[in-house]
Amino acid sequence: MLHVLLNLRPAVKKYCSDYEDELEEDLLSFADWKKLRTIRDFLAPFTRATLAAEGDSTSIDSTLFTMDVLIKHLQNQVVSNPFLFFLKLRLIII
Repeated sequence: MLHVLLNLRPAVKKYCSDYEDELEEDLLSFADWKKLRTIRDFLAPFTRATLAAEGDSTSIDSTLFTMDVLIKHLQNQVVSNPFLFFLKLRLIII
């Protein structure tokens, strides 16, 4: 969904400008678009890992290796991106 939204950004922006009065505070700001790109980029390895783990030929060895890679990705991203660190805190609280 993020890929579609980000690819259709010009159309979404036009829609928002056409219905600005009705949308009021629900308009996407520049910061919102930046957060959406950050989330898409962060989730990309999880998408690839999910697709790679599908099927009958996946072994526990490859699954454990993939999990290690994803944990390392998560640790690196949360440390280097304050927005993702904030999301992690919110997930822990919820």
